[in-house]
This record gives sequence, structure tokens and C-alpha cells, in this order.
Amino acid sequence: MQAPEALAGLGAAILDAIPLSLYVVDRELRVVAWNRQREEGPLGRPRAEALGRPLRAVLAPRGFRATLPAIQQVLRTGTPQESTMESRGGRLIHVRRLPVFDGERVSHVLSTFEDITERRALEMSLIASDRLAFLGQQVAGVVHEISNPLAAIAGCAENLAAIAARAPGERDQKGAAEFGQLVRREVARCERLLSSLLGAARRDPSSTADVAASVTTALKLLDRHAGFARVRVVARLPAGLPPAAIEPDFLQQVVMALCTNAARAMAGEGTLTLRASPSRSGVTIDVLDTGPGVPPAVRDRIFEPFFTTHPSEGTGLGLPIARSLVRGRGGELLHRPRRAGAAFRVVLKAART
Repeated sequence: MQAPEALAGLGAAILDAIPLSLYVVDRELRVVAWNRQREEGPLGRPRAEALGRPLRAVLAPRGFRATLPAIQQVLRTGTPQESTMESRGGRLIHVRRLPVFDGERVSHVLSTFEDITERRALEMSLIASDRLAFLGQQVAGVVHEISNPLAAIAGCAENLAAIAARAPGERDQKGAAEFGQLVRREVARCERLLSSLLGAARRDPSSTADVAASVTTALKLLDRHAGFARVRVVARLPAGLPPAAIEPDFLQQVVMALCTNAARAMAGEGTLTLRASPSRSGVTIDVLDTGPGVPPAVRDRIFEPFFTTHPSEGTGLGLPIARSLVRGRGGELLHRPRRAGAAFRVVLKAART
């Protein structure tokens, strides 16, 4: 019995030396390994209270419900699973579920938990990937070039209004005046859009958003969209949400991108739910749909610029730009796998008061 015990001791020591929180369960979901890192932190638990016990009895009920589907899938398929979750303290945790094989059969599942909050904070200085950076340069060039014709259009609109005032027919005067107002209004809208594109790279630290108001405005803008004709929208926006550290226009853009993707995934028919709630560090917004969900094979690519599962309808820029806007304001945009439909979470920091 000396050799097996020594091997077990060495194995435990190796697991303790790994700078990650981890545990191992067998096919009956009994905990067979629980390293020192897993004993620490707000959710830590002494190893003696975990080893040999069912995972259901070790984890909190909510944590076990979230964990069970991923472990069962690894046991069934032998395919590793990865996801990112937000802890109760607002930390970002990268979770891996790795199969351990005994021959051709999965005998155990190793679960590791890595705090990537600081890493993501560093990534915020590199918000755009090389392709998004290139896109940004192109947008800046377009903004510069389009400013001149917009100024000319605005001048023409002013002249049109002046001509209308001298026209002999009252009906012509009214029609020309209305047309002039329309042109001026659309020019002003384009200028606001261009300003927002240029300002996306220049964060305004003083900007704050009323989350409920921004989400409501985004839904109103989508209300007459053809893709939402048969989509039932459920918005749960409780009163008293703290203001978020993001520009209102950008938050609307993020919400509209997520909602548009959801409607497209549901083929224009289903239920779209938006649920906002306060967190310790700010506000979270969950966007859930009743579509087919994101296939596991493409989950790692959904935030890549120009990647799309609907090439005939989308450009593949909605999610990458939305994530870059949120990350640039200290937040995060996460995909949260679930059994039915797709779920995305917007994590926003509370505005400084």
C-alpha cells in the first residue's frame, strides 16, 4: 500500500502547486480532488469538507445547477468546455471543464477556475483587434470624406427653404419648406452619427447612462423594425438601478445589436427578454432569446470581427463593436451558454457619483 499512497500524495501536491482553483469529480459526481487554491476565497471550502462527498452537497444550489450541465456534457462527449462567468464580487472567472480519460472512456472531469479580471483590464488598452483597428481607420477616413458633402447638402437645404419663400404657389411653398426641414433633420442625424463614431475611441469619463431609459429607447427604435413584427419583447427594468459608466448612445447601440442578433436567430418569431439588475460593482443586463442558441462549435468565434452565422443578413461587426464599446468603459460583454436559446450578459460599472 506504500506506493499507491505515495503516488496519491504526490498527485495532491502537484494539484496544490498549480496556481488555479480546481477540483476533480468522478462519473458519479463525487469529489475526488480539491486543491489548496479551491480552499481559499469567498467561495472556498476546506478540503476535508469536500473530498468524497457528492458535488451537489459541496457547491451552493445555484452553483451546482449552473455546473451540472457542463460536467454532464464533458462526461458524455469527452469534449472540453470553456466559459467566462462573473462572480458575486464582480470578478471575471474563466472556467474550464476538462475530460480525464481511462482508456477511451471519460472517467473524471477536471474543473479549473482562473481569475482573469486583471488580464481583461490590460486588454482594455487594446480594445480593438488588428481588424477592428483597420476598420476604425477606414471609418475615420469615411467620416472625413463625408463631412464635405454633408456641408454642401445642408447649404442646399437652406437655399431650398429660401427659394420656397419666394415661390408663387402656396402649395409649392409648403412642400418645399417641408422638404427642406427633412433634409436638415437628416443631415443633423448623420452628423450625430459621425460624431459618435469618432468619439467611440475617446472615452468621456463623465458620461453616465440611465440604464432603464437607454434600454427603453433602444426598444422603441426597434419597435417598427420588420424583424421584430412577430417577436414578443419582455423588458424587466426595476426602478432604482444605479447609473452606469457608459455613454447613453453607446449603451443603446449595444442593446440594439444584441436584440437584432436575437431576432435574426429566432427567424423573427419568439420571445426576447431583457432583464436588468444591480450588482456589487454596477449593473448587469441579460438579453435572452428563444432561438436555437449558439452552436458550441462557433462559440469561441462569435466576437471575432466579420464572423457571422448569417452571411446574407449580417456583417459580423455587431457583437465585436458592442463588446469593444462595453470593454472600453470598464465593463464586459459575455456569452452565457444555456440549455435553450442564447443568453448574453452586459456587465457595466457603476458611474462615479
